[in-house]
Amino acid sequence: MRVEKLTPYILVAPLAFILGFVVYSLTETFRLSFHKVSFLNPYSATFVGLENYKWLFTSPSPYNSYFFQWFSKSIVWVIASVSLKVVIGLGGALILNEEFKGKNIVRTLTVMPWAIPWAMAAMMWAWVFNNQYGILDSILMHIDKVTGIFSTLGIKLPLSFVGLPIPAFISCMIADVWAGLPFMAMVFLAGLQAVPQELYDAAIVDGASVFQRFKHIILPQIKPIIVAASLFSMVWTFNSFDFIWVLTQGGPLHATETIPIAVYNVAFRWLRAGGLGKGSAISVMQIIIVSIMIVLYLKVITRGGILGEEK
Repeated sequence: MRVEKLTPYILVAPLAFILGFVVYSLTETFRLSFHKVSFLNPYSATFVGLENYKWLFTSPSPYNSYFFQWFSKSIVWVIASVSLKVVIGLGGALILNEEFKGKNIVRTLTVMPWAIPWAMAAMMWAWVFNNQYGILDSILMHIDKVTGIFSTLGIKLPLSFVGLPIPAFISCMIADVWAGLPFMAMVFLAGLQAVPQELYDAAIVDGASVFQRFKHIILPQIKPIIVAASLFSMVWTFNSFDFIWVLTQGGPLHATETIPIAVYNVAFRWLRAGGLGKGSAISVMQIIIVSIMIVLYLKVITRGGILGEEK
């Protein structure tokens, strides 16, 4: 009898431990954000009040602060990456929803990028974009050797995909989209399979074109799934670290330094400048932004939210 009474508490104990660890981490991060402290000596902290936040929003200038730079890059990163995941993922789901030979094999291959650990996938893409040994430059150089198209256009090979600001940002985004596509495609595919076949049959009888069926049947039916998956992907992409860190570490010239990358660089590289306190201040702002995203996401999936209908 005693064992039966203790069973619920035993089962909840791991969750309580994890929640306690999370609460401690958040509390410690918030506390450190008001201190000047170095990772080299984390137990020697000097209380500085709001100085770390002042530095975050006013340095190097109030009109172009560090936080504004990191936040603006993060916004561009999230909007571009999530948009591509939604558009390409929806297109892939529409294809996978059709009947064709080898459909199950194609679906299995689609999930493979999702199964690969992201750090390992990032290393793979680092080799792809390498301008000395990378397969992408090797293919382009072979094409130029056969056709001479790049030489004619004045493009010098090999290209530096991660050595220049704009190409580096695009390269990181391509790798991130590649890794996130399987999730979006599978979620959209599940939504498409939930659409009643009778609606398709009725539309075909009425002479609706493929575009009309997509616009008036598919989109309205899976709109809640698209919105919820997009918001979930926004949170995920905003916190993305692996691909950017492995490919560029926030460079070149800070071109790919989003907020998660900035937290690491400031906290663990700006050691003599009290980086741990400043990094904690950035983390607090990141937590606030992500919390807003999560609240919006929960509102959408629980109440209809921006879809306009209460459930």
